[in-house]
Amino acid sequence: MIKEAYCSFEVAKLLKEKGFDERSAASYNFKGESQEGYGYWNKTPIWYAAPTHQMAMAWLREVHNLWCEISPEGNGLWYREVYSLIDEEYIPNSNAHKIKSYEEAVEAALKYVLENLIMDYEEKS
Repeated sequence: MIKEAYCSFEVAKLLKEKGFDERSAASYNFKGESQEGYGYWNKTPIWYAAPTHQMAMAWLREVHNLWCEISPEGNGLWYREVYSLIDEEYIPNSNAHKIKSYEEAVEAALKYVLENLIMDYEEKS
């Protein structure tokens, strides 16, 4: 059976720092313990919304005009690249190769974008 892939605690914290404020079906508490079935917004300091990978990728596209491409590399490995939707350009140094699974490649793409390409929500205000 296919299981929904949720963002890791580390990525959930970065999403909150960058202004992600969508309701999700899962969350983490401040200790990193996950809960499914309870949707939380990022409005309280002790909870972090844990969106699905798909939801986080959609937020990057719709809010920040960034598109992450996850592609097979062969031999069961994956790679990631990031593109700007504003000028339809590849973002240099955004690629990573030899990632062991699709889900790990999505996590790597999200982490790269959140750490390197998007300012903290507080810095924008």
